[in-house]
Amino acid sequence: MFSRTRIIIAAVALGTSLTAGGLALAGSEDPKGSLSCVAPLDATGIDRVLQDAGSPLAGEGSTFVTAAASVGLDPRALVAIAGHETILMTYGPAARINNPFGIGPGRRFASPADAIRSAATLISTGYVGQGLTTLSAISGKYAPVGVSNDPGNLNANWAGGVGTLYGRLGGDPGAAITLNAQPSSCDDTAASPAVGTSSPAATSGTSTTPSDTTAPALKTWDGTVPTIASDTTDAGADPLTGQAATVDGFVFPLLVGTTPPTVDDDYSSPGTGACSDRAIRCAVTVVARRGDGVVASVSGQLASATADEQSAGVAFWITTRSGDRFGYGPLLTYEPGIADGASVTAGQPLGTTTPRLTFAWERSGSRIDPAPLLSATLR
Repeated sequence: MFSRTRIIIAAVALGTSLTAGGLALAGSEDPKGSLSCVAPLDATGIDRVLQDAGSPLAGEGSTFVTAAASVGLDPRALVAIAGHETILMTYGPAARINNPFGIGPGRRFASPADAIRSAATLISTGYVGQGLTTLSAISGKYAPVGVSNDPGNLNANWAGGVGTLYGRLGGDPGAAITLNAQPSSCDDTAASPAVGTSSPAATSGTSTTPSDTTAPALKTWDGTVPTIASDTTDAGADPLTGQAATVDGFVFPLLVGTTPPTVDDDYSSPGTGACSDRAIRCAVTVVARRGDGVVASVSGQLASATADEQSAGVAFWITTRSGDRFGYGPLLTYEPGIADGASVTAGQPLGTTTPRLTFAWERSGSRIDPAPLLSATLR
């Protein structure tokens, strides 16, 4: 990888902002806020995105599609990596050596097309072929934390930064970056808000999905006791009492319209990051629609996730006065002011979601399965 210090300078010069400690801010490494949803095999659409970004990679849309699809990868994942690593090759040193992916470090390619084909082969054989199929899994090898050429520890932000850009392009950052695991179209959902603007759903109550007939609204837990199968935290119980864990004033993390999201209780499914010293996810997935409004479930203070937590899919936390922590996966877009250390109130808009939102809960140092409380709140 290139030295990220100089890339930060380049990003500032472009008027964009980089992810900070996993809590991404509007802009990321997206020149001119140009990234928008495009079908994975739409070479013309990818070219349009690159052209709008002022990227030297413009005209290589068909190369991205052909090179990635030939090895079963989603071309948008390669575009997202190039966006995070070299701001789509607008970072000077990358352009001089035709290396938009930070491969090497400092490796020179004959042309951008040569680099794209090499990146597709590298990621297919050296990562996906080795079982590292998601961005969070890939990050540990592609951008390892603690290496000598990353004195600022910016590699800890790789999965969140790439994931944010991938989400804007229409990918699901939490799923494998293979074609068969990713959405094949934008599913007729509304385009993402322009970078630096607020989400329509999160600010005005207007649905981002044409199929909704009523404005999406906050859904607050009404006191219905969650159903749990046992007195363990893996079942949603309070680690101190063994009773169903609840939080007064808890708000469902997404705005709920006529078609409510669903909760995929994959809390105990295998995960790539550490969780209570166990190799399980220790978070659940809320399945929604791309661009749905994300809100704060509780009042508290925002804090970036650690590198290990980010590798497990949690980008940031909201910590309450009582010490509970609620973790969110990387969002598609972020509201202005949503940053490390900021205070939020329950129901406050945070941004918009990718199709799958990671959601975690900690109390007294123990992870709790939030699925029972989420399900009770949706009733």
